[in-house]
Amino acid sequence: MKYEILDTDALGRIGRLEYKEKQIITPNLIPVVHPYDNILKPSEIQNIGFNSVFTNAYILYQNREERQKAIEKGLNDYLNFNGLIATDSGAFQQYMYNKEDIKITPLEIEKFQENIGSNFPVILDIPVQPNDNYIQAKEKIELSIKRAKSNILRREKECCWMGPIHGGKFSDLLMKSSREMNKLDFGIYAIGGLVKYFLDYRFPEIIKILLTVKRNIIPSKPLHMFGLGLPQFFSIAVACGCDLMDSAAYILYAKEQRYFTLTTGTKNLEELKEFPCNCPICSKYTPKEIRQFENKKKIKLLALHNLYISISELKTIRQAIRDGNLWELIEERILAHPNLTDSLKNIIRNLDFIEIYEKIYKKHGRFFNSFQSYYRPIIVRYKQRLNNHYRIPKGVRFLIIIPELDLKGINSPSIKSWLDQIKNNKRIPREDIHIAFYSDFFGLIPFELSQTFPMGQYESINSKLLEYQTKSLPSTEIINSIISSSTEYEKIAFLTPKYFTNQYYEEEKFDNPYYKKIFERLKSKNNIPIRAFNTINEIINYFNQE
Repeated sequence: MKYEILDTDALGRIGRLEYKEKQIITPNLIPVVHPYDNILKPSEIQNIGFNSVFTNAYILYQNREERQKAIEKGLNDYLNFNGLIATDSGAFQQYMYNKEDIKITPLEIEKFQENIGSNFPVILDIPVQPNDNYIQAKEKIELSIKRAKSNILRREKECCWMGPIHGGKFSDLLMKSSREMNKLDFGIYAIGGLVKYFLDYRFPEIIKILLTVKRNIIPSKPLHMFGLGLPQFFSIAVACGCDLMDSAAYILYAKEQRYFTLTTGTKNLEELKEFPCNCPICSKYTPKEIRQFENKKKIKLLALHNLYISISELKTIRQAIRDGNLWELIEERILAHPNLTDSLKNIIRNLDFIEIYEKIYKKHGRFFNSFQSYYRPIIVRYKQRLNNHYRIPKGVRFLIIIPELDLKGINSPSIKSWLDQIKNNKRIPREDIHIAFYSDFFGLIPFELSQTFPMGQYESINSKLLEYQTKSLPSTEIINSIISSSTEYEKIAFLTPKYFTNQYYEEEKFDNPYYKKIFERLKSKNNIPIRAFNTINEIINYFNQE
């Protein structure tokens, strides 16, 4: 197997997985199909655009007649599918249904997967249940690791084995499982034991598990997640390091007459008057027409729609990675459910790690649309580098802090005028004056950095809207750190205009709640004289005073 990384954004990455002259572009979904009882055939799934499917070798093995057919034909011919095929070993049945009657041995099921020509077989692991205590979870991962080592010794035929990682809610066990699997020869690593979390919409726990594994697994191989199938979750999972996922949700939800959407979650078919989608199914039928079909056809049409939505979202995510817009997409998708929004807290705790992989430069400017935008890695990176590496120019005596307006820098009519007044004043030499902009998102932006990426290429929501979403004072600490460490400044002035000229050349009242609060906070914390003025002329007069 060959895996080549083509592009990245956050921990998300576009990759090309090649195996036996076939390929999958990651991130991607591997739809789960029944070995021999499918309303939607694997070939129909492939026609939508999926080049891989996942099926259950254990179910196939239990049916002697079908088992023999699969051995004789080979799995691709048996399923009438010419893409890549992954197979599960029966561990899912043990996990989901707590079946104690699964008597198959690792040797039997793993050899069977080789014999039918599975491309991506899975060892017979022991998934950790959400309600397992620490001792139970530890015993299970130790047994899974032992079986993984045994699997390597008894392999006979060429295939790309998937190595399961377990630990559930226990971070140290996830770390142990990941690090032990790193030592073993598996083509794909896969996180197990997630489906029950997923069914209960426990997205924060899933993200915590994913990021714990991602911190500890070697990055050169794809990371798969078992059982994640809701498309509104794809983007956040990808941004946290998921390359592949499998799921039967498209058909299971269809059997419950549930219809995938990206922005408002799943809908019951009975609730819909018209379809908010233009896929081939939704373009051809109305909800009323589908409700009138017999059950099998109804399920098939809903399953097809669910897959069309899924593949559309995957394409959207991959393009977002290419454009560097993955964070913007996440901020849209997490609004689909409160638990998705809540999962952001576990991303914030890992921003130091995610920032390492964030692109230094992106093709386009950034949009900051909500308070969640504060937690993007590019902002974290800027603040870290400003605090750790920035040095105030030598020889300056005064600092003027100017608020950013609706347009940034010299693109703003008012800011351009203020800069001209500073440059052309006859009382204070320009080289004595240092200028910095105040930004709601970046904090302090020194003038000399104001046209660099991303500080000079972004648009953001109005600070009044931010005030309704968060009461925190953004960037106060970083601004205070830069100012208080200075031995250059004799005086600092905040320009607080009563009015400014906006991008439409209309006069607008200046009202930035954060700007005024930060002025008061800094004034009380620093020994350097700090005052606020309405005009540049007043500031120059203040600086000119002995």
